[in-house]
Amino acid sequence: MAARAPRAVSEIFTTILRYKTGVAGLAIVLFYVVLGVIGPMVTKYDPVAAVGIADNVALPEWYAQIVDPKLPRNMELYFSSWRVVSESKEGDVRVNVMNDGGRLVILFSGTGASNVSIESTDLYPYPYKPAKSMLITYSIRVSTVDNKTAWYNLQMFVVNPDLIGRNKTIKQGDVTINVPMGYYAFYDEVGFRVAAFTPYSKDIKNIANQSIRLPYYTYNPRQDYRLPEFVNPVSELLLEENTRVGIKINASYYCNPRDFIMRCDSQGLRIVIEPIYMKIYGLAFGLLGTNYLGADVTSQFIYGSRSAIMFGFGVAAAIVAIGLLLGVIAGYHGGRRIDTLLTFLTDVVYFLPALPLILAVGIIFGRNIYAIFAIVVLLSWPGTARLTRSWTLALRNEQYVEAAQALGASTRRIITKHIIPHLTPLLVYLVVLDVPSAIFVEVAIQLLGFGDPGFPSWGKMLNEAYYGGAITSGAWWWIMPPIIGVTTLALGFALIGKALDEIVNPRLRRRT
Repeated sequence: MAARAPRAVSEIFTTILRYKTGVAGLAIVLFYVVLGVIGPMVTKYDPVAAVGIADNVALPEWYAQIVDPKLPRNMELYFSSWRVVSESKEGDVRVNVMNDGGRLVILFSGTGASNVSIESTDLYPYPYKPAKSMLITYSIRVSTVDNKTAWYNLQMFVVNPDLIGRNKTIKQGDVTINVPMGYYAFYDEVGFRVAAFTPYSKDIKNIANQSIRLPYYTYNPRQDYRLPEFVNPVSELLLEENTRVGIKINASYYCNPRDFIMRCDSQGLRIVIEPIYMKIYGLAFGLLGTNYLGADVTSQFIYGSRSAIMFGFGVAAAIVAIGLLLGVIAGYHGGRRIDTLLTFLTDVVYFLPALPLILAVGIIFGRNIYAIFAIVVLLSWPGTARLTRSWTLALRNEQYVEAAQALGASTRRIITKHIIPHLTPLLVYLVVLDVPSAIFVEVAIQLLGFGDPGFPSWGKMLNEAYYGGAITSGAWWWIMPPIIGVTTLALGFALIGKALDEIVNPRLRRRT
């Protein structure tokens, strides 16, 4: 005698756990569910907005330990301690340089000209191979005393005292140049130029948290010599293994009330420079490295697992709910007009071209995940409706349904109390099949470039990897995680589906 098909969800899970394939499938799905729930709590990087965390296409940390342990890692440096290196004055000029709680304060007063050179006493050892890029963040306030005018020039450099005095010979094609090493300008207040080499400005400045990334890929007017665009100053002029990195500041002042061209008042000038922040970008970072924007691939993968679970289960639940409602109504009233109408509607929607319509919706309503969710659901329910209709047609002729009808039970009561509970195994099975299908659809939409750019999914990762050059650059750690995630999650649901075959297919049920 055939075993009774289980109706309670607990019975269904008990049946799944009787099979090794079912246990393996549940373990895979639960892994991604837990990863999606807990992962975002422990990752500190936004999967969409957080870029420039490390250098572009940085290797995973563990892989770098295998291939090249000396690859640069992220270094965050703060410069807040200063000393005067040299000072020159002409005329009646007074200079006062102070450290004010980490801020550098330079006061000029009087008439004449002066130049002061200041270096950071914070010289940080650099233990790796040369990095390719760095970020510098600074804040500057320049003000005059009593709203008087004064001319000034302010320059700031990244310096490596261990490389100053050396030259770098660089060749590209037939071009060979010798470039001084050890310093590179990242700020220069270029203003009015007189018959001298030093530019002056009298503009009042208030620059807060200005960030600049080196190298420049165009001509840098702040540098006192022309550096070819193909030269990377970070890797070729500033950084070398077992050297030191610091900051140098040059401040110049000029005030002559009798000067016809550069007239000024002699009350003075105040320059305040907040502690300078420098980040040297590593070429090895985290568990899964970075993408072409320097974003953390690990965070994107973790958030992608959450998005896959939420989108997949959400779409599957909506598909099954709509298909169940229409299929049960059509099946219970089989052969009548309502069945004909619902069957016709199901067939029409079933044969609509889904992907072109999804792309059209994206063009009309924008690349919005909610619009994508809605159109996927509205075009995917006919298969579920057909199956539930066929099952309902068979169940409505069962003796317990006919007995309920004879006792005068309402149609709603018969459907909710007698038919739908017997459809539970089928519904669970359909959800298990629809989840990976929904994930595949979202991945396809993202890969085509019609997905929501703000939705952190595995499909978005694949889109960025494909069009961002992951294949050509050999960045397997960037393109493989979403592929593995989609494949293994689909495998988990396939294994669960295989275990559920015994419940849905009567021919596969165990004999008792």
